[in-house]
Amino acid sequence: MGTAYYQSSIFQKYTIMLENDIDFKDRKLSLIQRFFIICSGADKSIIRNCPTEWNKYTGIGATIFFTGLLAWLSGSFALYTVFRNTGLYTIDRVALLYAIPFGFLWGAVIFNLDRFIVSTFHKTEEKSFFKRLSKELLQASPRVLLAIIIAVTISKPIEIKIFESRLAEQIQRNEITAKKNNISEFNTIHELATKEGRVANLNTTITELQNELVTDPQNVKDLINNDLASANSELSSIKNKNNPKINANKEEINAIHNNSESYIYTIDSLGNKINAGYTQEARDRRYVLNQEIQLWTKEIKEQQDNVDRINKRINEERALYRQQKNEEIANRKLERDSAEVQLKTSMATAEKEAEDANTITETAFSNNFITQIEALGDLTDSDSTMWWTSLMITLLFLTIELAPILTKLVTKRGAYDEVLDRVEYEKMVEQRSIISQTNSKINEHLRRSEDAAKMSGDIMIQKQRDKLDAELKNNKEILDAIAKYQKDLALEALEKWYREQKNNTVIK
Repeated sequence: MGTAYYQSSIFQKYTIMLENDIDFKDRKLSLIQRFFIICSGADKSIIRNCPTEWNKYTGIGATIFFTGLLAWLSGSFALYTVFRNTGLYTIDRVALLYAIPFGFLWGAVIFNLDRFIVSTFHKTEEKSFFKRLSKELLQASPRVLLAIIIAVTISKPIEIKIFESRLAEQIQRNEITAKKNNISEFNTIHELATKEGRVANLNTTITELQNELVTDPQNVKDLINNDLASANSELSSIKNKNNPKINANKEEINAIHNNSESYIYTIDSLGNKINAGYTQEARDRRYVLNQEIQLWTKEIKEQQDNVDRINKRINEERALYRQQKNEEIANRKLERDSAEVQLKTSMATAEKEAEDANTITETAFSNNFITQIEALGDLTDSDSTMWWTSLMITLLFLTIELAPILTKLVTKRGAYDEVLDRVEYEKMVEQRSIISQTNSKINEHLRRSEDAAKMSGDIMIQKQRDKLDAELKNNKEILDAIAKYQKDLALEALEKWYREQKNNTVIK
């Protein structure tokens, strides 16, 4: 009932009132206007009779449409980078077959969300500017938040395409860093640094032992510096004391030997002089001298033997020391060789595992969407110019995405909003009236059922009939009152809108 009243009475009244000022009958929506108004989410049956609102909702619909178109391009590029198996500057046609339909689906989702956001936002009728603004901002806040999310989602693939060459360089840097981290990580896992340090320490120990090998231990040094030095000193002292005596005795023996008076001579039968040996005195003297020489020589020899014993002990201690050092060096070399084998094995294992990890890293750092997003974050973090450029692109898309809702926020409440609120109100009243009637019927049936169980005969029937007549009368009065109020409200609103339009026309 409300819709029929709206179509037959309200719009006819509205057309008659404006007929003398602006001839709207000859104006028709163009094909483009119809398309963009559909995109804006406006009610076609209402907007058709509000010509002053056509341009506004055409602009809103165009913004929503082109935002969806950008979302299509953005989503297609994002999925293309996911499925691309070719180089950076080579087109992968197979990837395009996947990317374009998905991009269309993504653009349709964004288009539908934008259309929903704008179409569900209504201008309020508050007279106070601040109350109206606060209510509208509160109403728009979740839609603005959703628009921000959509804008960021759309802008990132576009940013990736704009920074494509710089991102390729950043991805290569990230890949190199990741490979270095892989090598370092597997070196740490296999404790290469510890094992290299152990080999180095063993080499240092071996070098120190080899240096110690050519030096004498402290006990040998003590023997040389104390016992041997003392024995040699004593030997020198004895030699210095006895050798002159020995030499003197030897000289005296030689003198006795060379002295003819030291011999006894006899005459043989031929009258020749024959030496018969030393005289008794010469023999006795030679004996004494020889005894002294033997005594002094023995004293020197005993001391020399003592020196030789000390030297022998020194050589024995030195040989024992060097044998121990050689054994220790051999043991350390065995340990070093074993450590080197472990180190080489660990290095080979770590290198193999790092190569496998780097192969995975190369695949992970192929020029795909996730890698590009990561590289974009690294690039904007390290370069302020890139950060500002990325921010400006995001703000640009954010402005485009917020344009429809901002347009509705900053524009005045128009005829379309008035009529739309009225239609919604009529529908609400109509539905409540239907609900009220239905509830009345249900309650009546319930009451009649209860009364029928308690009452009988003609009295019960008459009472029920009287009640039914009374209820029908009351419902008729309610419906008549609702229709009257609806009519008054519609006429009053249209009179207000007409005055505003007429004032605007006069001013122009």
